Amino acid sequence: MNYQDEVLRIFDKSGAHSAWGIKHCTRVYHLAKEISQHLQLDDEILYVASMLHDTGRYPAYALSNIDHALRSKGVASNLLQRMAFSPHKIPVVLEAVESHMYYSEPGRSDEAVYIRDSDILDNLGNIGLMRLFSLIGHDELIKTPEDALERARTFAEALPNKVYTKTGRRIAVKRREEMLRFLSGVKRQSTEFAKVL
Repeated sequence: MNYQDEVLRIFDKSGAHSAWGIKHCTRVYHLAKEISQHLQLDDEILYVASMLHDTGRYPAYALSNIDHALRSKGVASNLLQRMAFSPHKIPVVLEAVESHMYYSEPGRSDEAVYIRDSDILDNLGNIGLMRLFSLIGHDELIKTPEDALERARTFAEALPNKVYTKTGRRIAVKRREEMLRFLSGVKRQSTEFAKVL
């Protein structure tokens, strides 16, 4: 079995919520490839780091009171060694996994930088909105639709400034506008409804 098949098997037993599951990870991989197409990045590193970056969130691997990025790094390290992934590439994958969150500094490798930017971009725009609303009741910070709306406002304002690459920033601006249009529409329609009462 090759490393790609082994990585995909992880999702089968992970219990991952769809907001962090295989579709999210696949989007992160493809976004990283898209915004880094002017560079010669290692595709194996991009793929594996994209697919493993959130494993520490999944019920099969999560540990309470441990940041999921650090937990994901530990899980990824064990998995990559077990699947005999290229030993000289493992440190680059682990750096990308550990530094993928918007509140982290970008990693030193180009692969880490583009994985982080891609993960941030997947939290913006229409996909970002869908992910937030799918998490209502499944995330301690998003218990209600109002929480999801507030998180969307926060993401729209803060996340574009966290994107490091020039191409990523252009995409972030467009996705921010998508979110702001949605939020403006919700506010307008809620106000109109309130006036009817």
